[in-house]
Amino acid sequence: MFQRIVVGYDDSPGAKAALTMALDLATVHHATLTVVAVEEYLPHYGPVVGEIEQERSIGEQACHRWLTTAAETAEQRGIAVRAEIRAGQAARELATAAADHHADLLVLGRSGHSGIWGRFIGSTAEKAARHVGCSVLVAHDGGGEAGDR
Repeated sequence: MFQRIVVGYDDSPGAKAALTMALDLATVHHATLTVVAVEEYLPHYGPVVGEIEQERSIGEQACHRWLTTAAETAEQRGIAVRAEIRAGQAARELATAAADHHADLLVLGRSGHSGIWGRFIGSTAEKAARHVGCSVLVAHDGGGEAGDR
């Protein structure tokens, strides 16, 4: 049923649940799996000289750590994954990644690093689901509400 799966990963509990589901589905369907981390490197406040580059570097390092963790988890299950970092707004980049890889399924965590802020402006999963051209599976991490952590 699913031949190409893309999973958004930011090492949050929701992303870990999404990766587990994506790995299960990739195993059952013999699908290719692409793990995408999105680097949102723009400062949240007015930047000072050098702050944008520093934030970008920190974001890129975090994405590399996340993808290494995801790839190691997949390897333990005998699944090869393609890993990539995209820069920009997470929901848009995840939807674009799904389109670029001709994905049948985009798997996302219900709660990521947005926490309570996501309640007011909408979560990445909700935004991506509105714009993606394939099926979307939103994994629940089993914890409480995002703001309760």
